[in-house]
This record gives sequence, structure tokens and C-alpha cells, in this order.
Amino acid sequence: MDLMTIFTRFPDHEACIDHLERVRWADEPSCPHCSSSRVSRKSDGQRVGRWNCYDCHSSFNVLSGTIFSKTKIPLQKWFLAIGLMVNAKKSLSSCQLARDLGLNQKSAWYLQTRVRAEMMTRQGKILLYGIVEADEAYIGGRPRKPNNRTDFKPAKRGRGTAKTPILGAVERGGRVVAQVADDMTGRGILDFVLDTVSTDESLLITDESQLYRAVSPFMDHAVIKHKERYVDGLVHTNTIEGFWSLLKRAWYGQHHHYQRHYTPLYAAEAAWKYNHREGAGGFSNFLRGCFA
Repeated sequence: MDLMTIFTRFPDHEACIDHLERVRWADEPSCPHCSSSRVSRKSDGQRVGRWNCYDCHSSFNVLSGTIFSKTKIPLQKWFLAIGLMVNAKKSLSSCQLARDLGLNQKSAWYLQTRVRAEMMTRQGKILLYGIVEADEAYIGGRPRKPNNRTDFKPAKRGRGTAKTPILGAVERGGRVVAQVADDMTGRGILDFVLDTVSTDESLLITDESQLYRAVSPFMDHAVIKHKERYVDGLVHTNTIEGFWSLLKRAWYGQHHHYQRHYTPLYAAEAAWKYNHREGAGGFSNFLRGCFA
């Protein structure tokens, strides 16, 4: 959904509340605390969308238990921020979002962090089938060049670097799974593959790294030797390389830096958008996922 449509359909807080009530409850509202359907709308002129529960005697609204709960940011800005984020192929910086929505940078970053955390939560466990490509990427910045260029040593690239390793697997034409790797040994690679790829119904394609040799006894495994060629018929890793390019462009072009313990959120954002790339329903899919 484009920004003009969001702005037109949800011009104020009341319109946002009405839409979320339809998404969450349809015509059957229930208490988020005790799941009782014995509820009634509360007459409160100052607070829109309040409900009372006759069983647990609590007061609630449609935002209770969601990322929007107790927010001080207007819901219209939440909706616009979600629209901007899901439509930004190479992500969006908090500084840019703050300028677009008239927020301060910390509020924009807080909002984005909650959205990314929701994307990571709702992604759930995905099992990949068919032709699956697996690879690893390393996220991080290069050190500044010193004044004395003769002493400068370029940062090490690829395996063995101090950057944050991320393991990924993607179906040809389908979904992707990406997560920060705590164990980059053969055992860690094997655990990741067994957890994300169906071993009985899949062909795994990787590069020639010996890290993936541990997978061969458990499933069909093809290797593309990049020292010789990048494509050998159906055997290549171009699909997962394309996903890495999106994640790395977000780092270089938008964020420039994020701390290691936040990296899973940025990887989850990239994976969620990749998995919802078909059609124009990213905004609606995200809102429905908030109440799943």
C-alpha cells in the first residue's frame, strides 16, 4: 500500500482504531486478558476505542498486547512508518524516518526497532523445500584509513573476519531464512541446515567451502566452484547472493553501522520483506501478523 493511500484511508486516530478493530476482531470483540467475549464498548469521550470486560473487569483497547500498546506516537504516524519500511527495498534509516514523519531520531529508532522485532517474531519457523541455496555473509564496517596511507592494511574480507557472520538459505523463487550465526564450524552449519531445510525433499547448493561438507551425508548436495565458474546449469548461488546484496546495501547506503546485538533485527527485516515481496500487500500482511 502506497503512502498516499495510507494517508487517505487513515486520516486520524479514530480511523486507525476502526481498521485495527476490524483486523483483530472482525465482528466478535474479545478481551485480550481473559479471552472473554462478554465485553462492551466503554463510554469515554477522551479516549477512543476503550472496552470493558464483564468477566475480568479490565479495561482495554485493540492495541493491548501489540507493538502499539501504550504508544504516545499517533497511530497515523505508525501506519505511515510501517508503509515506508515495508516499501523500502534497501531499508530506511531512523534519521530519514524522523525527517519524513516529524519525529525526533530516538522516537523514530524506537518505532523501527519495535516493527523489526515484530517481523522477527512473526517470521516463525520456516522449512525450505526444492532447490535451496545456502551461503554466509559478513556484516560490518571497514576501519577508517589513517593519515599515513603506507601503514594502512585493508580489512580482511570473508571467512575469518571480525565482522558479524550471518547464515542464509533461500528457495529458488521462494522464501529466505537468515540469522546471525553463533557457530561457524561444520557442526553449526549442519545444525542451521537441518533446522531450516527439508532434507528429504530438497537439493542444497553451496559454494566450495569445506564448512558445508558436513551436510552431504544428510541430503543431496551440489557444489559450485567459484574459482572455476559462477553458474553450471542449475548449480549456482546467485539467488542467495542477490539477497545478501540487499542486506549489505542497507548497511552501506542507509544504516552505515549498527551494533552486533541489533543485527538479528535488521536481518529479520530484510528476510521479512523478501518473503513478502510478491504483490502489494506488505502493509496489510504486517498488520494482520501483529494480531496473529
